[in-house]
Amino acid sequence: MTWRLLYERIGVRNLLVAGVLVIGGVWLFLGILEDVISGDPLVAADVQIHAALQRIRFPLLDSLMVGASELGDAAVTVPVILVVLVWLVWQKTLRSAVYWIAAIGFAQFFVVTLKFVIRRPRPALMYDGVQGFSFPSNHATLSIVTYGFLAFFVARAWGNVARFRIAIVTSLFILLISFSRLYLGAHWFSDVLAGISFGVAWISTAAVLHHVGDENQRDASSLGAVSFVTFVISATVHIVMQHGDDLALYSPR
Repeated sequence: MTWRLLYERIGVRNLLVAGVLVIGGVWLFLGILEDVISGDPLVAADVQIHAALQRIRFPLLDSLMVGASELGDAAVTVPVILVVLVWLVWQKTLRSAVYWIAAIGFAQFFVVTLKFVIRRPRPALMYDGVQGFSFPSNHATLSIVTYGFLAFFVARAWGNVARFRIAIVTSLFILLISFSRLYLGAHWFSDVLAGISFGVAWISTAAVLHHVGDENQRDASSLGAVSFVTFVISATVHIVMQHGDDLALYSPR
């Protein structure tokens, strides 16, 4: 009965894609975790990639990458998260609101817990407390979960072409934030790759479970608009207020 429900509401193609993303994401994450704990060759590759990126840094690109990194900061994502939550409650889609908060809350809990357990030092000393640990990347994980799940809510009522375009734009945006963390020396490559792999597996699981229980694909164009406006305002304010300090924080060492 469960498989029949999955087939009827999601379709074979979408179910196969989701299955690949979940299984592939979990497999990749566990493989990276094992390599980090055991100090396998991936750790040596981390050092080489970090060194190569630090050699190509120059002021203009530094400023652009700091701005990209700031788009994944809590000062930007939290307003977006709250606006989406308010919109879902206002639309009386309480189940979606619960999924939204649960998906983001669990991802944050998972990242903080792993940072505390693994205690992997960052390439450079930048933060205090648990945020001083690098594995996995909080920016990469939470950017995928927040912006990726938001894209799911917005795009699911649209056609395949629109969904594909939204997926591409969202993916490129998340990759930009993730790459900025590597370029700025805030994370090792495996930190970011682990965050991406877990994030992809997690939101794919959440999206499938949500869709199975709620096949109503209502138009969420207004959610996309209000989320985008919130993002632009919060990002602009945050960058204007924080950019100078962050340039100093992420200056080459």
